[in-house]
Amino acid sequence: MQASVINNIDNLIAAFERNPLSIVAVFLLLAMAAIFRWLAKDIKVEHLFQHTLSNKLRFIKNELKEGLIEDQQRAQLRQRYATLLNQKIYGIKNSFIQQEVINIIDKSTEIKDLKYFSIHQYILSIDGEGRLYFNRHKIKARIIDSFSLLGIGLLVLVLGFWIIFHGSAFGLALCVLGIILYFGGLGHFPASLSMRKRAEKEIANYYQHRDTSET
Repeated sequence: MQASVINNIDNLIAAFERNPLSIVAVFLLLAMAAIFRWLAKDIKVEHLFQHTLSNKLRFIKNELKEGLIEDQQRAQLRQRYATLLNQKIYGIKNSFIQQEVINIIDKSTEIKDLKYFSIHQYILSIDGEGRLYFNRHKIKARIIDSFSLLGIGLLVLVLGFWIIFHGSAFGLALCVLGIILYFGGLGHFPASLSMRKRAEKEIANYYQHRDTSET
């Protein structure tokens, strides 16, 4: 055991002597990734695409203003514009889920953030009765994908270090890829169970109130 540890230390020292800049670059990259993760912990993915979404809305609005399209195309563009606008406001892409989310938020006395459900959008579904619910299959699949990304990222990162230790700068590129996959896996996990429970309670309250008012 001690001989193995000593041998690994010798390999690390030898790798540093052969290519010191690559080793330093890897550690700097890891430090930068940790700092970026800390700074960006409150940044949601949709913020990164807000500019693109605004451009799409602006384009459709200009097309509708010009009036050089047929009535059917105009109706389709209006529907598309409404969907994109709701996506910008509520953070939900699916138009059917959007409508249920809008109804739930409008009737809720607890929800203050219009993007309350945006963090859950990839694990929400509509059942046969048109009701919103948390899809357990989507949750399970997303967790599996997240752990897969984490595992692959760590493997690629280890491989990158191993290649660097053997004197090749190509390992640095693998380390970058490994870090991207690792943090991608962290961001891919569904929201916490407590957050889902609170959202499920709001959904249940909405449908219970709706069913009561219809009877």
